[in-house]
Formats: sequence, structure tokens, C-alpha cells
Amino acid sequence: MDAAFSPVGVGRIRLSDGAVLKLKILIVDVRESGFSPFGGVNFDVKAVGGVAVESVPEDVKKLVANKPLAPSEPPRDGWEMLDIIE
Repeated sequence: MDAAFSPVGVGRIRLSDGAVLKLKILIVDVRESGFSPFGGVNFDVKAVGGVAVESVPEDVKKLVANKPLAPSEPPRDGWEMLDIIE
């Protein structure tokens, strides 16, 4: 494999609440799977990904300080949608 290419990619995103998540993806296998009617070759790609929390602002930590780490079932309300801002 050429040293300029790597099957692993790492990136970071910042959420609207200020939290930073680290994303990692690994390309496990790529195989040619035929030709596209739009031109070019189709590929089957096997990839594995992971997400980790890199940092969370203190004010957000305080909001969830008394909440269980893993509730027995997902809460039905109180969820807040967050945007990816960066």
C-alpha cells in the first residue's frame, strides 16, 4: 500500500451545544461489484466506524449530572436535537 494512503480516517465535529465528537472510520475491504449504468465501476465497501466524545462544556455536564448513564429504556421526552456546526 502506498504510504500516502491510509484505510483509516479520523475527523472531529462540533455540535451546537459545544460538545466535540471524534469520528473514526476504517475501510476493511473494497471489491469491484460491476459497472454502473451511469458510467464507471461500482464497489462494495466494508467499513467500520466509531464515535467518541472528545470534550463537553461544563454547563452541559451540569445539565445531565443527576441523570443515569444508561437509562433502562430511552426517555420519551426531554431530548434536544443538536446541529453539527463545524
